[in-house]
Amino acid sequence: MKDVGTGLENYLNTEKHMTSCDLFVLQLANGTKYYYTNADTNVVYGGNTYRHDQLLIKRQQVKLNATVVVDTMTITVYADGAVNLGSKGIKIAAHDGTLDRTKMLVYRAFFDSDNAILGVMGIFGGSVEVKKCGGLTLELTVKAQTQGLSQEFPRRKYYPQGAYSTTNGKVTSSNANTDSCLIAPFVPLKEVLL
Repeated sequence: MKDVGTGLENYLNTEKHMTSCDLFVLQLANGTKYYYTNADTNVVYGGNTYRHDQLLIKRQQVKLNATVVVDTMTITVYADGAVNLGSKGIKIAAHDGTLDRTKMLVYRAFFDSDNAILGVMGIFGGSVEVKKCGGLTLELTVKAQTQGLSQEFPRRKYYPQGAYSTTNGKVTSSNANTDSCLIAPFVPLKEVLL
């Protein structure tokens, strides 16, 4: 469930024709943030100016669920060579790894009849991966923070810190720790079940 203020909640429950836009925050691994919008003009929110004139951004539809799910969003960015992230072009940044470990947050801003922001609702966020880049198009995949929830993890298994081995079905362990010892899950005969 999304958290919105009462003013925005009343607006969403009563208004039939809404004016809204998306706000995108791109945060590089070094902490630098870039603010973009898909509106027709710049949007000022939270002390930041979301630029409309640098990138044309299109995102896929978002599905809201009442349960925790693992989800991804595809964001397509259209930009020419003049758009920079820092000192280099955005496409060069996509190819040389600058966009590695990048975070993307997507918000939805709602406006009243005077084009003043009534409220902003967070709709998606996660880690960015470059899907493809060429021509005028940069396609990004944003993976939700819950992406690790899709991995199965064995229950009631214990992996000790010391070295051990198995002989004739019996576990032999050592009191000494070694730096070269690797204990990995799902390796046959290397698990201890409690």
